[in-house]
Amino acid sequence: MKKFIPLLLLSLAGCSDAGVREAAPGISLLKNFSMAETASGALTWRLDADIGRLDEKKGLITFSAPRIKFYDQDKVSSEITARTGLLRMQEKSADLSDEVEVDAKKDGMRLRTTRLYYSSARAKIWTEEPVTIYKGRTVINGRGFIANPDLSEIEIQHQETRLTGK
Repeated sequence: MKKFIPLLLLSLAGCSDAGVREAAPGISLLKNFSMAETASGALTWRLDADIGRLDEKKGLITFSAPRIKFYDQDKVSSEITARTGLLRMQEKSADLSDEVEVDAKKDGMRLRTTRLYYSSARAKIWTEEPVTIYKGRTVINGRGFIANPDLSEIEIQHQETRLTGK
């Protein structure tokens, strides 16, 4: 079974800060926190964020400036950044928004969109929003897509491809 709760609890222990104001009961305020998911002892992904808020009752973590790194055999295969996001702990799913960018490390492909979803159970990222994918001189625009987090398998709806200058 994939485990990230113990790592979350360890990260929460290190998140206290005298400058952080008091939270409501059942709400934990987080600063400069990390959490990760492992499968069979190998790191699957790691989330780092500047500020977060854990609502224990709802099983929801909201955060700002998230950076999610996905791993393949202990190497970073891709990194996703955004301005804001939330993680549903029970479903192990995330919703990232505002200036979302996916950087696939293997082939240098980049994707930009305004909103992106991730499901740990499906191991997929997707959106119904407009997307732009850059690889070398190729620029692909579309609306709606589904892919592996490292962009190794992509399905784009309503696609337009063009080559840019040199």
